Amino acid sequence: MMGYKDLPYEILQPGEFYYELLATGRIKIDPAKKIKEPVTLQDPCNVIRRAGAAEKFRYFVEQTCEDFRDMYPNKEHNFCCNAGGGLAAIAQWATHKAKGNRVKAEQILRTGAKIVITPCHNCSTGIKDVIKYWNLGLKNMFFDEILVKTMVVPDELKAEEEEVEQ
Repeated sequence: MMGYKDLPYEILQPGEFYYELLATGRIKIDPAKKIKEPVTLQDPCNVIRRAGAAEKFRYFVEQTCEDFRDMYPNKEHNFCCNAGGGLAAIAQWATHKAKGNRVKAEQILRTGAKIVITPCHNCSTGIKDVIKYWNLGLKNMFFDEILVKTMVVPDELKAEEEEVEQ
């Protein structure tokens, strides 16, 4: 990449970066804003198996949500969302992929969660297809959506009232 044998910077998946922000205290969570509904977490194949981010992702969820219900199997053994490797972009296969992913639908339902958290764009697409096809009545959220809803915004970074009204 760019001719470097070793990159002069670290490459992180956004969920890993959010973990670091929370773990170092650079971002704080308002306990009153934590997600109240039961949530579960889709472990993205590549980031979990290649990068070992499972515990970092669980730390993020436990800091921002009150009722975390892990899927089983999970982490590097979790069932795939069926949308990775570019399959998410093949729209005409959406129903076929979701129909073939009954095991994922059942796995999600067993948790009793109302929200499926997906740290990966492909997983988000795959899980949305599963939710729609199997009529699960759940919603899907990205890490960044949860962070924005639950974080403490320092006063110096808040918009002034006049700016908000315009």
